[in-house]
Amino acid sequence: MEQSKTDAEVALELMRLVLDQAGSRRLSPTRTLALYHLCKEAVAYAPEGTVTAAYLEDELKKLLQ
Repeated sequence: MEQSKTDAEVALELMRLVLDQAGSRRLSPTRTLALYHLCKEAVAYAPEGTVTAAYLEDELKKLLQ
């Protein structure tokens, strides 16, 4: 029986995936924290319709500017 992961655990996994895709690019501690909060928001986001990658990409771009 597989245990359900908490939202925070899923957010951390998502964050690791994003950082892996970033390759050698390193984020400042402030931006890393912003990325974590974006990942938490993405995990907790429960829209009435479908979730789009464009929404998350736009929010990530805003945070990384």
